[in-house]
Amino acid sequence: MELKRRSEMQAFAFGDIELRELTPEAFTVASFAEVVLPIGVDRPSRVNTKDHRIYICLAGDLEFTVEGDTFHLTPGDVLHIDKGETYGFHNGGYEKGRLLLIRVPGPNAPEGTQP
Repeated sequence: MELKRRSEMQAFAFGDIELRELTPEAFTVASFAEVVLPIGVDRPSRVNTKDHRIYICLAGDLEFTVEGDTFHLTPGDVLHIDKGETYGFHNGGYEKGRLLLIRVPGPNAPEGTQP
């Protein structure tokens, strides 16, 4: 059994977004992170290298582009991005966006850091 408390996990800047890894150390099948998107943040398109990348919108009105299609995510919406798909996102809303990110397989170290 392992409990990780969000309040005890340090958030770090990943470019212009804030990322907080939530994955228990013993869990290697997938990883979980909280992503905070400031108003106006624009993440350029990139190719998904994970088998599955799942975003669950917790707050905000966020715009994702996946393979040229645009999707607006609001709280409770779930977006799945397959391996090899090109995606990007933008927060053009009036509040910070918050997402839960699930990656399969999970990274060996938090994205944007060195092991």
